[in-house]
Amino acid sequence: MSGFGLRAFKKLKEDTRKEDKRQYIPHIVCGDSDFAVLTYLKLMQKHGEDKVKLVCKDPIDKQDLINNWKCSLHYLRDEAVANKLIEINPRLEVISSQSNVVFYKDGKFHEMDGRAKPYEFMEDEDYFQSPYYFMKKEALFSTEDWNNLDEILRKAQINKYISSIDKIVNQDLVEKTNFRLSTGEHENLECEYLYWCESPKSFYKLFVDKNKLSDATAGYCSSLEEKVGLTVHFEVEKEIYDSHGTVLLPQSATHEWGYFILDFDKYDPEHEKQVFKSMMFIDLDEVNEEELAKKIKLMKRVIGRVFPDFEKVKYTEHIHYNESELIKNFKDDLYHQDNEEQEYLKFVGIGAPLKEDDSEKFQYESRAIISYHNLEI
Repeated sequence: MSGFGLRAFKKLKEDTRKEDKRQYIPHIVCGDSDFAVLTYLKLMQKHGEDKVKLVCKDPIDKQDLINNWKCSLHYLRDEAVANKLIEINPRLEVISSQSNVVFYKDGKFHEMDGRAKPYEFMEDEDYFQSPYYFMKKEALFSTEDWNNLDEILRKAQINKYISSIDKIVNQDLVEKTNFRLSTGEHENLECEYLYWCESPKSFYKLFVDKNKLSDATAGYCSSLEEKVGLTVHFEVEKEIYDSHGTVLLPQSATHEWGYFILDFDKYDPEHEKQVFKSMMFIDLDEVNEEELAKKIKLMKRVIGRVFPDFEKVKYTEHIHYNESELIKNFKDDLYHQDNEEQEYLKFVGIGAPLKEDDSEKFQYESRAIISYHNLEI
């Protein structure tokens, strides 16, 4: 037994002396969203695929992006913002849904601008009082990139979990380094330029020594607020709603639990299907498997009560959980004040800081699109 113990101890000592592997990549893009992929493509076209890598925990492909779009509400609901997106990218084909937002109360539907008043909205739900715009999201990609995306992504990815991030002093004039991303597997990824395409809040949480960050970056990231979203995409084999647009269903008629926010597409008679998505904001203390299952069960029960045919027909469902469904409290001006880190730290996505007039109007995917459009590489 003593010999076994000595060998084990010796091996343990050898393991602790093992140096972390270092992989240097000039440009690292972090994230698994469509905007992480778009950022990678933009960088690859300028710098070459050997100088850029996409780092994400799990492998992603084109179908993953499509599935995420399926499980997302139509978040574009402001005319001025819609016009701005048309201006910067006409291929998006931004089109008004030409629909009214209705809410359910006392056994019937009411339009938002009518005499009836809805139940009190929970925080951030009032954003969905305006009709939505359609947008062709695949038009963010060039036709060639979209057609070859799976092959591009297969070569682009490093599938690693990032356990921490640190800012380091650059002493190598050849391999200029500003950030070290630790994987927790005796392996570090180092880069000169870091493009963070997840929530800036998640970047801030992973950063080891926050005193190394500029006041502007630290202040911006720490001030952001996030909300968890749970969305279910339904494809029903019958028309259950004879219109289209946003429908607000109260989760309870007796308790202030907020709304289920439903976006209905028009019924497709050729395929005899109607597609709709239902989203709810949830509190962090409800984020466990049991509570989420209860929420989905309640959602289906309420939908079935309002649309009786829903419970009588076949349907498929896809569930999407997003820790950063909503990001708000943007301090855009703060981030851009005397912030030298902007040169080598870039945020892209729904939480990115913007330099735009009326930047507070840009929320959800519109903020992501503008941040990607303005990305300087």
